[in-house]
Amino acid sequence: MINPEDLNESVKLFKNGNSYAFRLSKKDREFLNVDGETTFEKIISPDGKEVTFRKVENVRPNILEAANDLFDEHADLMKRLEDL
Repeated sequence: MINPEDLNESVKLFKNGNSYAFRLSKKDREFLNVDGETTFEKIISPDGKEVTFRKVENVRPNILEAANDLFDEHADLMKRLEDL
């Protein structure tokens, strides 16, 4: 098991095309359980001294599919509501 305290360290920005980026080590990625498809929320403090990245969890990635299934299952009720 990786101790999160062992992952704390100073990092520098590096040039990435026209942008700059921070690098996550392999241990960081393993501890966070992330890959290139993971989405993060970036939060910058009002004083500009802190940057926080928070992993965005996909709670319901197929919500549209679930809504369509629900609509189809209750089509008669949806039609009655539409006519109100």
